[in-house]
Amino acid sequence: MIGAFALAVFAIFYYLPWIKKGISDYLYQAPFFKNLPGPKGLPFIGSAFDVAVGEDTAAPLKFWLKVADKAREEGHDIVTITAMGRHIVFPVNGGSVRAICENTEEILKGKDYEYLRAWVGSGIMLSIGQRWKDRRRALTPVFHFSMLEGYAKTFNKQSKVLVEILGEQIGQIVDVGMHLKRYTLDSALDTTMGVDFGIQHNKNHQYLASVDTFTNYSQRYNNEPHMWVTLIWYLMYHREYKAALDNLNDFSKVVMERRMESIKKGEVDLNAKHKPLIDVFLSFYDKGEWTLDEVHYELNAAIFGGHDTTSSALTWIYWCLATQPQHQQKMYEEIKDIFGDDLDRDVTHEDMKAMEFTEMFMKESMRLFPPIPTVERELINDFQMGKYLLPRGSEIFIAPHVIHHNPEVYPDPWK
Repeated sequence: MIGAFALAVFAIFYYLPWIKKGISDYLYQAPFFKNLPGPKGLPFIGSAFDVAVGEDTAAPLKFWLKVADKAREEGHDIVTITAMGRHIVFPVNGGSVRAICENTEEILKGKDYEYLRAWVGSGIMLSIGQRWKDRRRALTPVFHFSMLEGYAKTFNKQSKVLVEILGEQIGQIVDVGMHLKRYTLDSALDTTMGVDFGIQHNKNHQYLASVDTFTNYSQRYNNEPHMWVTLIWYLMYHREYKAALDNLNDFSKVVMERRMESIKKGEVDLNAKHKPLIDVFLSFYDKGEWTLDEVHYELNAAIFGGHDTTSSALTWIYWCLATQPQHQQKMYEEIKDIFGDDLDRDVTHEDMKAMEFTEMFMKESMRLFPPIPTVERELINDFQMGKYLLPRGSEIFIAPHVIHHNPEVYPDPWK
């Protein structure tokens, strides 16, 4: 009994700063949200049960689509909810989204991004202010389309591996999503690190397993409030999470060390027109612009961003092809016209420009099923979004799925 009481007292004092800040933010924001459109829900709890991820993983999305449609019908540009003390704003059309997207000061990422910090550090993905501006200035030329064309050889190589693997499973039930994830991860690692790790041929590769474990626990941490209790987290989940994180960081650090050694020995052509990202990032280190930790974290960010959303987009494109056989046939005929009987040759930039219907189909698939569910911002200052004044600390959830299914823009948004 005494032990339980002592533990309770310890927990109260441990979480006291967090509790005080949470209450202070809530009390400041509450008067603003009282007059903003959106379901009010229960006191403090708000609509938490509606947006929680349960057995029906699509339930939160269905809820948001429903309240967004209602807000538009009532003439509103945003919809707001409260969930466990968090004040969340969802823009429901492109005009309201523009206000936050074009603002170069309000770029603080939302709380749900924090799980990435241990993997990607405070680089361009999570930085703000001058640091973000400097990093963006350095990286924008690196990701210019003309630079990405130089990786076509890698994409062709990895694509042929994928085709070969899928060809061996004709007539079978295939989890194409997992194959696409391995394909995009191999492509991201190859273009980033300059090494082919052969993950497509090794479904038990430690790096792939570590990515899956890290993202699974991180996403669960965001969606399951009981994990926020430090004692529960450390007793039940932290060990596996930390092991996966250590594997990811050790992996990229080892590759960095080997690459630096190869550069030192003159085994790498630093004047090559198209180089893996690791060589570009290490050049920033050589010029004294970045530290090795910054190189390491930006590599991790490029790998994560390069494979996760791409595999999601490709999976939905495959699904759309499977459910729209008439469009699948039209895409096949377009590709056949371009390649003729030489279907095994590499795809060129000119080929891609000629794939007009294929490009339209892919873009429409991503409109229907955006690979990124939400982009989050946390307001640093009070912010005017159209006719609405939003308080600092509010969380802005930009949901492409909601924006892309606006019947005012797309008369039949699901077609």
